Amino acid sequence: MELINNIEWYFDEPKNAKIRDTQTLITTKQLNTVVFDNSIKENVKFCLPLNDDFLFSETRELARPITVRQILKLIYDFYNEPLKHKNIDEAFKNKEDWKEIVLDEYDGDCSKIINYDVFVNINCAPDFCGLEFDENTGEYFVGIGPE
Repeated sequence: MELINNIEWYFDEPKNAKIRDTQTLITTKQLNTVVFDNSIKENVKFCLPLNDDFLFSETRELARPITVRQILKLIYDFYNEPLKHKNIDEAFKNKEDWKEIVLDEYDGDCSKIINYDVFVNINCAPDFCGLEFDENTGEYFVGIGPE
């Protein structure tokens, strides 16, 4: 877990992640490092926030064993998915101004909004802040910054 929580990454291709301590690109060996072995037979659940205030999220699962690459790919794929129409109001809750800016970017076509758009704003790009285990839910919360 130490490796995954030492990654600086801006939700682009997993191969573009950096090791925070050294500011060097992650190596293939590091990407292939197993973070969750198969000593336990249950899937690992990841809670992916879909609201800037972390009030709304979706959970996805991966079967063990799980590598750093698989976790980053899960996150990358999720945030590049279209934002479900039924989730738009919850995703932009308390952020109506931002919702209007995003909709303007897509000429009012909400079908073009992706999950990542919830976090992007003019002042700073979101970044990965690691995983944190939530004992209440049994899920790993995906931290999104800026840190």
